[in-house]
Amino acid sequence: MKNALKKLIDLGVQPHYQPWEIYLTRKLNSITLIAIVNMLLGILFFEITGYTQFIFECICSLIVLPFVIVLNVYRNYIWAAYWFYIFGYIFFIPMNLKMGLQSYIILFYFPVLISMVQLLGKKETLKHLIILSVFCLLSVIFITIGYKYDIYKVVLSADVINNMFIFNIILSFLTTLSFMIIMVYESITQENHIKSILKEKEILLAEVFHRVKNNMNIVTSLLNLKKGMSDSKEVQDALEDCRNRVFSMALVHQNIFNSKNIVGLNFKDYVKNLTSEIAKSLGEEEKFEIVLETEDVSLDLSNAIPCGLILNELITNSFKYAQQADKKLMVGVKLKKVNGRVELEVRDNGLGIPENSTKNHNSLGLELIKSLSEQINGAYSFSNENGLVFKLSFVSQ
Repeated sequence: MKNALKKLIDLGVQPHYQPWEIYLTRKLNSITLIAIVNMLLGILFFEITGYTQFIFECICSLIVLPFVIVLNVYRNYIWAAYWFYIFGYIFFIPMNLKMGLQSYIILFYFPVLISMVQLLGKKETLKHLIILSVFCLLSVIFITIGYKYDIYKVVLSADVINNMFIFNIILSFLTTLSFMIIMVYESITQENHIKSILKEKEILLAEVFHRVKNNMNIVTSLLNLKKGMSDSKEVQDALEDCRNRVFSMALVHQNIFNSKNIVGLNFKDYVKNLTSEIAKSLGEEEKFEIVLETEDVSLDLSNAIPCGLILNELITNSFKYAQQADKKLMVGVKLKKVNGRVELEVRDNGLGIPENSTKNHNSLGLELIKSLSEQINGAYSFSNENGLVFKLSFVSQ
């Protein structure tokens, strides 16, 4: 019985549906089944009490309501929703006018409106919610006019009205409760399903980061091996530069994998790890010092990798070209976020950079810095202030 009911509720669910579409279809089928049960209870009540003048509308409803599920299967949930709610508002008009205001049949509008808002209260279906709300308003206006001018009114005794009053209050309450239980149950199920999908994606992305990191580590190891096999100082320096560049990218993936946060990278921690590794790779750590003034800034992958490469180029260039025999090399790195923009500053206490060299210099390092800065749509500048100062500002996504 349970499996048969589940199959009935799942009718119309398509493989390509998004989670919210799946559960909207299921909710429509569920409230349709509740509406059918209500009609059966109404017929039973009217037969027992002898109020047969109300049975015709209930039988019509029993004929029409299954088409909601049919439309879910052969059309989609939008067609089914229009059929359910427009027919419902049409059904309410004669039933309200026949029973009268004192029967409190008007209370059935509440579960119907609650279900409509819960089903269609999304940006994708908002226009349909507005259209159906207009139909609801029109039916209420028509009923109000009908009450005022006694249109289509059946004269009922006080006992009949009292019985109707009790029946409608109880059934409308149970209907509202049933609708709410279905909405809450389906919403919780949908939320759990979405969490499960997100968890699977997080695991897959973490695995991707892990594999990329391992592959880049293999590349850095190969470059180290090749560097050790060469006797040429020029070749060794070139291989070391390449190794550092690959390592700076691999470190991004490593930090994201270790932090379990695939959305963004804590760039403050990344800068600490990167500068430490660069210092070790360059050797002679007693000859220079890297001073960090960094705030907690989160960057996504598309910004983190270019910034890491820029830092690598600037620090290694300072070590190669800014050292002076009479004083210790100091490299300062500042990182902060101001008004939605990330500001990165790298300075040293070396000789600075010759005028116009940033425009005319053929250095691969400088070309990389400029290219990477433009890649993240950053505003950058080089200047001399008792040493080289590089500033970069870009919008954090």
